[in-house]
Amino acid sequence: MNKQEFNQTPLGKLQLTMSWVLVVILTLFGLFLIFKLATVHNTPGDYWSSLVREQFPVMVGMPLAGLGCLFLTLVLRISTGPVECEVGGLKFKGAAAPIVFWLICFMVCIVGMKLLWQ
Repeated sequence: MNKQEFNQTPLGKLQLTMSWVLVVILTLFGLFLIFKLATVHNTPGDYWSSLVREQFPVMVGMPLAGLGCLFLTLVLRISTGPVECEVGGLKFKGAAAPIVFWLICFMVCIVGMKLLWQ
């Protein structure tokens, strides 16, 4: 069964709808986090603002990198169908492929932040 035929089944329609709902929720949650980050200076005291300032890659960068990688994985799955990947001779299909793809994307983001952070 190809992607077009699968999307016509009730299960395929449900998966496609829920994937788009999750993409919208992740986008709204990411925007909310960015808004809260911009208004953290309005909190009483300086604990949170100093913590965010000192540990920005951990407090903000890692969660947003995780959300971004999940967003990329979901959009890729929605647009092209089931994700399959091959790493070092190992082939990942089914449920393992999106997890491995997300892990690779997340590690690349974290290593990039580590290399570029001063």
